[in-house]
Amino acid sequence: MRWTALALAAGLMLAAPDALAQAPSAPDYAEDSAWICRPGRIDACAVDLSTATEASRLPPESDPAIDCFYVYPTISTAPGDSAPIAVTEDEARTVRLQLARLRSVCRLYAPLYRQLTVSDMKRRLEGGQTPDLPAAMALAEGDVGAAWSRYLEHDNARRGVVLIGHSQGALILQGLIREQIDGQALGRQLVSAVLPGSFVVAPLGQDVGGTFKTIPACRAAAQIGCVIAFNSFRADAPPPEGYEGMLDEGERALCANPAALAGGRATLRPFFARDGATIIPWFSAPRTSVSEDLPPFVSPSGISGECVNEGRGGYLSITTTPDVDGFLLNGDFVFKGERDAAMGLHLIDLELVMGDLVAIIEAQARAYVARTAAP
Repeated sequence: MRWTALALAAGLMLAAPDALAQAPSAPDYAEDSAWICRPGRIDACAVDLSTATEASRLPPESDPAIDCFYVYPTISTAPGDSAPIAVTEDEARTVRLQLARLRSVCRLYAPLYRQLTVSDMKRRLEGGQTPDLPAAMALAEGDVGAAWSRYLEHDNARRGVVLIGHSQGALILQGLIREQIDGQALGRQLVSAVLPGSFVVAPLGQDVGGTFKTIPACRAAAQIGCVIAFNSFRADAPPPEGYEGMLDEGERALCANPAALAGGRATLRPFFARDGATIIPWFSAPRTSVSEDLPPFVSPSGISGECVNEGRGGYLSITTTPDVDGFLLNGDFVFKGERDAAMGLHLIDLELVMGDLVAIIEAQARAYVARTAAP
């Protein structure tokens, strides 16, 4: 279903916008209420991130050198096709898992947007019909574009920026990057793009020239102006046949392992919710009960990852040691009690490598500042 969902969304983003009946009201990004996270306020990103090895709340960086602009994945359980502009537990949980830890290395900007909802996805998986999907996706794209424009005009001040998106968010950012950044002057401000849970493609044997014409895969921690993309699967449950079915002949899905950008297997630095929560509880395995006395996050040491690039469907292969508790890796996509093999560990793509991303973005920020300071 991973390629089915991504192909549908990608196709919808090429469609012309139509009127959408009873759509939620458009956000005004001049208002704080249209943002989940922004610098200088106590919001959904100002949460306790402590783990068993980090006993205290992690303080935000006083003045990070760069920004992170984040577009969250399909997570809204609102009943319609398009999500209303409101911070619910869906959005708060997702930024807690996928974004808040990056506040130590960049200023965080996370706009709300009228995304295509989990409710709509569930109806389609069950064989139901939804009205005017092209218009629904046009709303989502338009909102993110408006938030980005507002950010550039009023907040960016020519700072370097990391664009981060997952799943639907990654697909929307792919379009924005192609239209406004790839090969254009604004590309000089791109520190990197982090787009897991989506297919970023390039011609076979190359790292650039497909999805993006001038933005290559990141292959070193201090490389800037590059993209990190991958889809994660358990090593003992690799992608099924046809995984690369949405790719054109002669192109491959790029995989850049945040723990080993140059290649090979490496131990990951994950951060998972203590209680096993994932970004979409509806499609998750049941949680394991844990003590509320424990810190809110766990960071097990027995998980490693390696990019597998056999054929055209590159992916991040995840291996765990036997002593890693199963509840820590309940990121499998489950529908009607069955694991969806094509989705792999989609629900924890970012959590698996969060510590690695913090280190990479910190190194990229130093490299970006050094470049801009050079005569």
